[in-house]
Amino acid sequence: MDGEKENDGRAGSRAEAPAAREPLAGAQPSITAPANSIRIVRRGIDSLYLSYPGDVEPEFAAKLQTLKEFAQAPSDDDVSKSYRQIGEHLFTVLPRGRGRFPFVLEDNWFSIQVGTGASLPLLYVQVRSEYLTAVGAEEAIRTLDGIARAMGEVRGPATVSRLDLFADFVGEHTLPAEPGRAWLKRCRKRDIHEEADRVTGISFGAGNELSARLYDKTLEITKSGKEYMNALWALEGRQEDEDVWRMEFQTRRDALPEALKGAAYEALPHLGAWWRYLCGEWLRLVVPSDSDDTRTRWITNPVWKVIGEAWDVPPDAPPMTRVTKARAPSDHLLFKQGMWGLSSFMAREGIADLMEGAEAFLKAFRRYHDKIPASGGLAGYVGRKVRLKARRYNTKVLGRDDEG
Repeated sequence: MDGEKENDGRAGSRAEAPAAREPLAGAQPSITAPANSIRIVRRGIDSLYLSYPGDVEPEFAAKLQTLKEFAQAPSDDDVSKSYRQIGEHLFTVLPRGRGRFPFVLEDNWFSIQVGTGASLPLLYVQVRSEYLTAVGAEEAIRTLDGIARAMGEVRGPATVSRLDLFADFVGEHTLPAEPGRAWLKRCRKRDIHEEADRVTGISFGAGNELSARLYDKTLEITKSGKEYMNALWALEGRQEDEDVWRMEFQTRRDALPEALKGAAYEALPHLGAWWRYLCGEWLRLVVPSDSDDTRTRWITNPVWKVIGEAWDVPPDAPPMTRVTKARAPSDHLLFKQGMWGLSSFMAREGIADLMEGAEAFLKAFRRYHDKIPASGGLAGYVGRKVRLKARRYNTKVLGRDDEG
């Protein structure tokens, strides 16, 4: 139950970093999933945060400061200049830093915090989930290595600052309804999440260096917009009417075992062993027994055994071939939600024909802006908005200075 210490006495947030005691051993013998139970439809890295030691190049830092000031300006013309091209990436420069990092650059692949001063790394980077899913961690690290070298002097390989491992599964199970005493855990806190009287997830050790979440991923992607996951699950045999649940562990650097604290690319082969520790020692779902008061002797729930072995199979080959660097709006947003102005104008003017309405709308649009001298007319207004949104979407516009 919530708040109780396990019989081995190792509960609490700091007990979540067992690197010195837990060897990263080889794969354990596999089992066969029980009939009418679950099957794994995907596993991988959901979030990866990397740190690059080094020093930013002074001239580059000065340029970022100028671009940051552009981003803070009241003028759309100035804000639209606050981007920086590095290789094939057109990064938006944000108007504010984040924490102790004075500069933040973003596109659809990476969110990069740039440090200045001896106490900060050169870069602290979040690899975005869709890109990570598409190419895998090794390719993402190689791409970041080149970006880091373009920003300053890199004094060592990237290291892992945060790592979120997951396994997605479908099938019959009662995991959300299992009682608290069935969860053996090395943390004190367990929280139940509900929506409309339905349990949508359970979190363990929230806020600690090591934490876990079990949640309805099908429901979550309706809110996050990660619809690309549906195609990936389908490749593994998931049917459209099957709910996908995700078991996910979040590990921050202080809780990582030593084998994962070195160079990031050297840590990758050890992820399967780390997953087995997390599902075997840090958190385990058991079958309660009324005849044995020692909970650690209770047998592991067969469904949990399947989840614990999700990383024993060879890595999933990245099935996605291309993820755009741009953060452009979808066709749905542009051509359905974006029709508000035109449809409202046509309704106001009593126009039913689309082409007639579009022509009349454009003429009225031009007349309106031509009456506002400060806007520079319709061409000036649209030009500014296009450049401003191109900065936000990380896209190129004809005639734009891509050197930033």
